[in-house]
Amino acid sequence: MDEESRYRPRQFEELVEDSDVSLLNEPMCAAVPLRPAQQRSLYAVLVEALIDVQALCARLEAGVHVQRDAQREAVRALYVASRNQAKALIACLELQGLE
Repeated sequence: MDEESRYRPRQFEELVEDSDVSLLNEPMCAAVPLRPAQQRSLYAVLVEALIDVQALCARLEAGVHVQRDAQREAVRALYVASRNQAKALIACLELQGLE
């Protein structure tokens, strides 16, 4: 590589020809949350869990297509469990002095 092209951004064609694998075209094998290493408060964890469960319930309420009737029961059980978990999380968040 000559000195002049060393400090210029590479063109798309050069990137395609490159043998290095990009993270953009790799399948995601495990989702890792991007959070600081410090421990978060219990309240923050409960709030995040409640938001996630409410999003799941909303998605299930919007409709889920299953291929077999046997799968319908599993989705229904997930919905009921999610609703119960949301109620439990709300009850815990309303507790006084929770740390």
